[in-house]
Amino acid sequence: MKKTIYLDGCATTRVDDEVFDAMLPFLREEYGNPSSPHVPGKRARRAVDGAAASVAVFLGVDPADVTFTSGATESNNLALLGMFGHDDRAPVSGLFCPTDHKSSLAIGRALAARGVDVRSMRVGPDGAVDLEHLSGLLDLNSRVATVAWVNSEIGTVQPVPAMAALCHGVGAMLHVDAAQAAGRIPLRVREAQVDTLSLSGHKIRGPKGVGALYVRPEIRHRLRPVMFGGGQYELRSGTIPVHLAVGLGRACELAQTRMEAERRRAGELRATALDMLRAGLPGVRVNGDPLHGVPHVLNVVLPGVRGESLVSSLSAVALATGSACNSGSQEPSHVLTAIGLSAEDANSSVRICLDARMPFEDLVLGLDLIIERARDLAGVAVATGGHASLNPS
Repeated sequence: MKKTIYLDGCATTRVDDEVFDAMLPFLREEYGNPSSPHVPGKRARRAVDGAAASVAVFLGVDPADVTFTSGATESNNLALLGMFGHDDRAPVSGLFCPTDHKSSLAIGRALAARGVDVRSMRVGPDGAVDLEHLSGLLDLNSRVATVAWVNSEIGTVQPVPAMAALCHGVGAMLHVDAAQAAGRIPLRVREAQVDTLSLSGHKIRGPKGVGALYVRPEIRHRLRPVMFGGGQYELRSGTIPVHLAVGLGRACELAQTRMEAERRRAGELRATALDMLRAGLPGVRVNGDPLHGVPHVLNVVLPGVRGESLVSSLSAVALATGSACNSGSQEPSHVLTAIGLSAEDANSSVRICLDARMPFEDLVLGLDLIIERARDLAGVAVATGGHASLNPS
């Protein structure tokens, strides 16, 4: 099989060998149901409890406050929908960040359709929430505000502790989607006073199909369950997949120990990538804050090149124009337009997500291929009366 240079780690990651090895026994030998009272069931329960403890250490919380879910999308739904009753209507409000993942924004639309007052925060050109605007949106009828700690397309790190303080000032809660933040920045959840938080395993070299929901115990009584069944958790019923929980726990352990080293390495790769792009493609511009986002995410405008055309024409390089949930859409990125980009610039943007473990030589080769193909596409665009050339001379 021909090697693909993978530059789309924001969409998903390869399962770490140590994670795979930790999971395997619970698929074959230790296959007990953790809710069963017999010895195999008790062994499975101990494994689940150990995994919850690992997730809790990673987040800086108590294991009792961690619920295993199928991923951040489910966690977002359990938290945000659980904060509203079926009969809640305006003036009850929820506040949503316009650059967040669609698993949050779609919940906002569903709540609005019910009659809840759904308000949109303002973000700046760097993608950060405007705290003064947020303060003006919050009132005594506000139930919750929600934000992604790290943006999946431009890498912006949001001012979560300050947002939590504003929310708590009016009695509202703050929900945080930490799918992209996990493994990239320290998640001091209790210190930041986050009320609920979601996590996905496959973003941190864990398995797909598992995630976690943290609920601050002080606000647990304010959430109602939206799933019912055997009562394995207060907020979520269903048999706990032991192998997936174990995989998430081990992935959290490894991410914690490797975070600082991988952040430094990602910064080195980002600097190289940006230098090469600027040298090879005049006019390249960085989307978002080039200094204060996570170094793993590099989103750039390539003038004269349609991002979708570039991505689809690179058989040996995997990169994206934005979040994987938007891959079937022909609309410009909602993240990029929210921070002020024109539709043309948004459609000329690509996202490069850097794996801190990738060989330096692979990065250089991948960027060479990207630059070469972008030049070809820009030339075609000029010949057919499309976008302006990257190199007018």
